[in-house]
Amino acid sequence: MHGKLRIAIIDENIATCIGLRSILGEVVPFAELRIYGSFDEFIGDDPEDFYHYFVSSTILFLNSSFFVPRKKKTIALISNSQAASIMQGYRTLGLSQSEEEMIRSILSIHQGAHQSGYHASGAPLQAEAPRMLSAREAEVLALIVKGLINKEIADRLHISVTTVITHRKNITGKLGIKAVSSLTIYAVTHGYVDIDKL
Repeated sequence: MHGKLRIAIIDENIATCIGLRSILGEVVPFAELRIYGSFDEFIGDDPEDFYHYFVSSTILFLNSSFFVPRKKKTIALISNSQAASIMQGYRTLGLSQSEEEMIRSILSIHQGAHQSGYHASGAPLQAEAPRMLSAREAEVLALIVKGLINKEIADRLHISVTTVITHRKNITGKLGIKAVSSLTIYAVTHGYVDIDKL
């Protein structure tokens, strides 16, 4: 068994694999992301050792005897919304959506499967996350990723704008993350905010 959380991306289109690996790398930076251009490549690399399979609908159909019993681990890669209706029982990820929409979809899939997220070892993060940020920093982070500006956060939490700015500096210092998009990914994957409330 490998130490890292492993995710397989299985698609004949290597460009799709590389793009998806880049996006998944942002959402689950602690995971080992493996690309396979065919089912045969994938099946030869400890397939039971993967936590998720992101697999093209073609490969999924041709190898349904493998994927049907593993539906909970399988995410079907589809090229349009009509294809989603024929992928009954599988979670799907549309490849024709924008990068922002795709990140949101992946976060939603990730959050649905793992309510409290994971830390680098792949273990649940629920107990660890609150120790990283104080309760007030967690509140500020949740409001930042919901799109509120400093003044709105200050008004909502009944604190000064200066205090909000201090909390923001502390959050970015502790997490090593400055971009709001990356803070959003962190907040969702670590259980600080629900993707459906963004």
